[in-house]
Amino acid sequence: MNDDQKFTLNAFFSFGKESPEGKLAGAESSEKITSVKEKVLKSAGGNWPLASKNIEEKIGDLLNVGIPDILLGAWKKYQGVRKYLDREKYPPDESYLVSMGEHTVKSEHHPYIEIIINETFKSRLDFEISLSLDLEGIILKIQDGKILEILTGSCKGKGIVKCENFVILEKESGSFPLPGSIKLGDGVPIR
Repeated sequence: MNDDQKFTLNAFFSFGKESPEGKLAGAESSEKITSVKEKVLKSAGGNWPLASKNIEEKIGDLLNVGIPDILLGAWKKYQGVRKYLDREKYPPDESYLVSMGEHTVKSEHHPYIEIIINETFKSRLDFEISLSLDLEGIILKIQDGKILEILTGSCKGKGIVKCENFVILEKESGSFPLPGSIKLGDGVPIR
């Protein structure tokens, strides 16, 4: 998906612009983060501000999930799209434009960051990322059981990122246009 891969959860949450720097500080009231902080402080040269900053930087990696990938994952399960797997009704040498109408795609992710200190202490911080996108005007170009292209539409959404059940990022957007079209190379199999 090359340049279109820039349309990620990072972009949606404006992670680069509105860094969660210091947001983890509020989550320090959680038992798990307090325990990790204490272990860091007790370790040789324990530097919690540096460790906390490193953890916050890793949040960007957790948000490096392409929104087109999330949408495709949902659309491939939709019966209105799956019917194009029938090669008798939909010959593989013909392409079809499929209007997706107004719909909502909800997605939930449960990544984590593993913390290792001097090979003696290991822990992990669990995150929850929830996203709800209201879409309209989306058209899929389908051929030979594959989605070849996503044609323009608009979207509005809301999302939340939690660390150990503490909200560290929250975003609600107004309606915004999706990139004109997203070409999917050889296509994404519907199966």
